[in-house]
Amino acid sequence: ARFGIDVDLPDLLHGAVLRPPVPGERPDRIDDGAARTVTGITRIVALPHGVGIIGESTDAVRRAKEALVVTWSTASRVRRYDSAALAETYRDIGRDLSRTGVTARGEGDAPAAIAGAARVIAADYLTDHVYHATMEPMNATARVSGDTVELWAPTQGPTGTQRFAAVAAGTTPEKVTVHTTLLGGGFGRRAEDDFITDAVLLAKEVEGRPVKVIWSREDDVRHGKYRPLAAQHIEVGLDASGAILGWRHRVVADSIFARTLPQMFESEGGLDTVVTDGTIFNYRVPAHLVEFIRQDNGRDVGFWRGVGYGQNNFGVECTIDEVAAARGVDPVAFRLELLSGQPRARKVIETVARLADWQRPREGRALGLAYTDAFGAHCAEVAEVSLDRASGEIRLHEVWCVVDPGVAVQPRNIEAQIAGAIAFGASHALYEQINIVAGEVQEANFDTYRVLRMSEMPRIHVTVTPTPENKPAGIGEVGLPPIGPAIANAVARLTGGVRLRHYPFLPERVKAALAG
Repeated sequence: ARFGIDVDLPDLLHGAVLRPPVPGERPDRIDDGAARTVTGITRIVALPHGVGIIGESTDAVRRAKEALVVTWSTASRVRRYDSAALAETYRDIGRDLSRTGVTARGEGDAPAAIAGAARVIAADYLTDHVYHATMEPMNATARVSGDTVELWAPTQGPTGTQRFAAVAAGTTPEKVTVHTTLLGGGFGRRAEDDFITDAVLLAKEVEGRPVKVIWSREDDVRHGKYRPLAAQHIEVGLDASGAILGWRHRVVADSIFARTLPQMFESEGGLDTVVTDGTIFNYRVPAHLVEFIRQDNGRDVGFWRGVGYGQNNFGVECTIDEVAAARGVDPVAFRLELLSGQPRARKVIETVARLADWQRPREGRALGLAYTDAFGAHCAEVAEVSLDRASGEIRLHEVWCVVDPGVAVQPRNIEAQIAGAIAFGASHALYEQINIVAGEVQEANFDTYRVLRMSEMPRIHVTVTPTPENKPAGIGEVGLPPIGPAIANAVARLTGGVRLRHYPFLPERVKAALAG
C-alpha cells in the first residue's frame, strides 16, 4: 500500500509552508535568521499565502518553520469571523421570513398553507463547522522541469489536480502528469487545491528536483475547508387532524459551489444545490417550499462527507418525528404513511424496525429512527442510546442500518462503507466542532478537536437489500445523514420530548435542552 506520504524519489527535497493564522493575510515582514541556521535548510521563500521552507529532511523544515518570525498583514475580512456569533445570526436570518432566498423547490403554496393551518410546528437547526480529520494529513510531491510538472498526490480528483498544478506552475494541464496514490482518508478534503499548490510552488524554486510537502496535523486542523456553518428554519402547517398541509424549509449557509464551481452556481441562479441536498425529499406533502439564503463572510467552506444531506437530513428527520409526536402516532408508522408510494423506502424502514425490535422497551435506553434517500439509495437507521442527565453525556450503544443501493456491485464493500459512515456521522453529531474566533481556528490537534474514541464505538448491524432492477446508487456517504437525527430522536423518546437542535450534541447543550 503506497500512500502520498510514502512517496520517495531520487534527490527528494522536503517542504513546508507557514500559513497565516487568519486566511487571506500575507507575510508583511519575515525574520528568517534563526530558520536559516537550521542544518539542512536550502531555501526559504515568500509565497502569496505564507512562507515556504525547503530542506533535506522533514525534521529540518519543521524546525525551521517553528523558528520563523513573521509579521502578517491585518486586512483580511475573515478577522471579523466569529463562528458562534454567526450561528446565531444565521438562525435569525432563517426566521426572518421577509428575507427571501433562491428557491430550490416550490410545489404548491406552502406559505399560504402554513398561514391557514390549525397548528404550526416551527424549529431551527444549527450545524457547526467540522474538520475532515483524515488519518493522513494533506500532502503532495511535485517536480517542475521547465513547463512540465510531474505530481504524486493522494487526490480525490486527478483532473482537477491537473488544473490546479498547471495554474501554480504557469503552464497548461496537458503538461501536468498526475500519479494518484492511495488516500489515507478523503471525505471531500482531497478535492481541494491548496496542498497541491504548496508542492508545485516549492518545486518551482528548485527546478528539476522533487519536493515533498506534508502538512502537520496542526496545519491540517487550522487550515481546513470545513463543512459550512449552517442554520435551517423549518415550518410545517398541520390541519385539525394533524395531516401536513405545507412544509417550508430555509437553509442559511455559505456556498461551496460559489468558490469551487462558480459557473454552475451562476447557471443555477445563485442556488447551491450541494448545500441544499437533503431538503428535497420523497415524503408526500401537498405544498413544499425550499429556499437557500447564501451568506458570504470570507471563510472558504468545502465538501464534507455527506455534504448537504449530512446537515439537512438532521432538520428533516427530527421534524418528521416532531410532527409524529404532535399527532400521537408512531414514528415508523408515520413515515410509512408519508411514503405510501415509495416501496423501496418503505421496505428499508420496515426491515430496520423489525431488526431493531422497535416496539420492545429498553431499560434506561430508547430507540430513534431516521431515513434518507441520499445519492439515489434508500437507507434507514435505528440508534439505541442512553443519557446521563447529570453530565449531559449521550452514549450510543447500537445501530441497525438497512440500505437499498439498487444494484449491489460490491455488497461487502457497501457494508464497510456504511459502517464507516455511521462512525463518521456519530462522531460529528456527538463531538466534532471547529470554533473560529476573530478569524482564528481555536482547535489544533486531536487533544482539542474531539472525535469518537474506540471505546465509544457502537455495535453496528448493516443489512444490504439490493433491488437489481434499479441502477447502482452512490454509497460512500449514504450511511452518514441518518445517524445524527436517529440519535436526536432517540433522546427525545427517552426524555419525553426534549429536542436537540444543534450539532454537535455537546453535554452543555444537552443539559440546556433538558433544563428548557
